[in-house]
Amino acid sequence: MAELTDSQTYFDDESESLRKTLEQMRKDAEEEVLRLNRRLAEREYEVDSSVATATERLALQQEMTVLQQTLEAKEQALDHITEECRRLEDQLEDQNSAYDSLKQEVERQEESLEKAQAEVERLTREVARLQAQADVAPQVQTLPVQVREPEKTSRLWLLSGSLAFFVVLSLVLFLLLLFGWGRLEVRFPGLESKASPAPALPVAPAAPSPRPSPPDTASRTAAGSQGEVAETPQKSPPIHRDRLPGGAFAPAMAMLEGGAFEMGSNSLSGEDFSPAHEVRLRPFLMGVYEVTFQDYDRFARATGRPLPQDFGWGRGKRPVVGISWVDALAYADWLSRQTGRRYRLPTEAEWEYAARAGTESSYWWGFGMQAGRAVCFDCGTQWDNRSTAPVGSLPPNPFGLYDTAGNAMEWVADCYRPGYEGAPTDGLARLDGGCHARVARGGAFNKPGSSMRNYVRARFLPETQLNMLGFRIARDA
Repeated sequence: MAELTDSQTYFDDESESLRKTLEQMRKDAEEEVLRLNRRLAEREYEVDSSVATATERLALQQEMTVLQQTLEAKEQALDHITEECRRLEDQLEDQNSAYDSLKQEVERQEESLEKAQAEVERLTREVARLQAQADVAPQVQTLPVQVREPEKTSRLWLLSGSLAFFVVLSLVLFLLLLFGWGRLEVRFPGLESKASPAPALPVAPAAPSPRPSPPDTASRTAAGSQGEVAETPQKSPPIHRDRLPGGAFAPAMAMLEGGAFEMGSNSLSGEDFSPAHEVRLRPFLMGVYEVTFQDYDRFARATGRPLPQDFGWGRGKRPVVGISWVDALAYADWLSRQTGRRYRLPTEAEWEYAARAGTESSYWWGFGMQAGRAVCFDCGTQWDNRSTAPVGSLPPNPFGLYDTAGNAMEWVADCYRPGYEGAPTDGLARLDGGCHARVARGGAFNKPGSSMRNYVRARFLPETQLNMLGFRIARDA
């Protein structure tokens, strides 16, 4: 494990050095393109102005042609650098995924080794106990009854042979556990056979945590048919549900402690989720599930708003979609008036903190895609590229939140800005830049798996209504 950590550290250092070099090259190319554009504009102005002679105008036009060709060459070089940066980012993602898988395999091997060592110690103690009994047996005083020597000798030989066979069998089992069933070939004179693969060691299932608003049984059964492993957070956060005046409940909210985390990712190609930066959050509450049709329809009927379309997929526990940013904000304001608590859309920083759930990988489960973890275009579930799934159909992240990756993309409070230069570091929403577009996060059932990475951003006009666009709510602590 130490060697893996050293290798990963070396790889990270090399990647950081390459990232800085390429970023400087990209900035230099951008500055050169801007400079050439300014010169080109100046020359165009001079050509439009009165120039003394036709010869001077011709010389200026030739210089403009050269500048235009240089500008095009620089722009092509910039495009090439950007494309190379993206290729290296993909390669880095693959390396991280491979490292993550290797680390998990090492941990499994270490666990198997510990179990094998414990079993060998147990067998050693058992052999010592049997040996002690064998040593004590001859000292027992026997009655003066004639005993047939052949039978006594036979029993001693049988006991000794059993002990020897037991010790040999224990050593063989230890070696098989240590090196793997498929790697060890046991040969005896006159018999050659390869050991069959060892069965997986049984793991005790984690005790299920109570779900505040569980999906229907059919949904859970359908999810289970996809082969995913049901997981629960190691330490579920406290769940709160405010009661509405009519007796119904507001959506279930998980109490998150907040704290410092690294938001975004350093992109070699200058993507809008860079640069990575530290953000410190205060405690807040986050919706355990995406807001469902059941939740939203209650609000719509109470306020006389039209019910959103369900696209033939069903309502109830499905996440509400086709909701604009303005509609989502109106729902949060209505909840605030009904409960006396401050409900709102989560800030972009809060959303990413909740989606990462204390991890530093691209997805909350690791760096690579894993079947049955989320609903997306190519996630390996029955809903892929067809429809949303009922909320809670797949395992939660370590904070106990469901569908933070895939299913429906989720509106957040922030105005969109291309990149995190000057972004707040206290977890508040970014509201500068004119707010022509708002941010949405988390990927969707009809989007590729890469769009579900914790740090990837999307932007839409606030009035946008799409069949893959919904929201999740937050609440002040």
